[in-house]
Amino acid sequence: MNGFAGHLHLDAAPRAGGRTVLARQSFRAPFHLGKSYWDGSVLQVRVVNATAGILAGDRLELAVSVQAGASLLVMNPAATRAFMMQSGAAECRQLFAVEAGGWLEYAPEPLFPHRDTDYTQTTRLEIAEGAEVFYADALAPGRVGRGETWAWRHLRLSLDVAHGGEPVLRERLASTGAALGRRAAFFGTPDAWFGTVIALSPKLAGWDGLGDRLRSRPDRGRWIGATRLRRGGWIVRVVAPDGQALRDALAELRAICAEKLPQLASNLRRL
Repeated sequence: MNGFAGHLHLDAAPRAGGRTVLARQSFRAPFHLGKSYWDGSVLQVRVVNATAGILAGDRLELAVSVQAGASLLVMNPAATRAFMMQSGAAECRQLFAVEAGGWLEYAPEPLFPHRDTDYTQTTRLEIAEGAEVFYADALAPGRVGRGETWAWRHLRLSLDVAHGGEPVLRERLASTGAALGRRAAFFGTPDAWFGTVIALSPKLAGWDGLGDRLRSRPDRGRWIGATRLRRGGWIVRVVAPDGQALRDALAELRAICAEKLPQLASNLRRL
């Protein structure tokens, strides 16, 4: 089946005075790059999908690199939608590489798998020793407002993290919508929204503040679990009853980590 063979390649580099610029950028439909904005500490880049979503046959590639001394924030202004696929499938491969002394924040809107979609997304983070990363992603159970939940045909999501050249995390989700919906209902979260945060920085080594703060907060119907990774890092998983609860939880996590990672003071307001 025909589809887009789209790509987005970004390379962030430092300039005199501490400013970060895109030393290299290349994109092809369905990706489109909005105007970048330097907020005084971080270069904000907004990525949009010109077709409004992922279609059958799409083969997409996202590659982002951050050089030493550069600070980059990549976000998208709208949710990613994997549309109905009567036949065929779609795939997106993502690679994020950060050199020592570089900073990357990745803050996309949630992925919405529509009815009968078949979608694979593979993500790899290659983080050098001494680099800093705040990576977040989110998954919706479907179009809840239209009464369409857990209706996708198949969803495969993988996340691999290498820190200092060594693997520190490998996660896999491969499920039909119906199977994941049954598990969500079993645990009393029939419309569960899922979030994942990876925070890596030398400033987090030996810091117990994240776990302590999470344990002290009211759950508000959310389940939040944090696990320390090797060499100064955390993975946090969130299960929330709705989209706003998930958004609030991710914002709280970002605010807590900002106590140690000042680049997170950057405003995420979508322009």
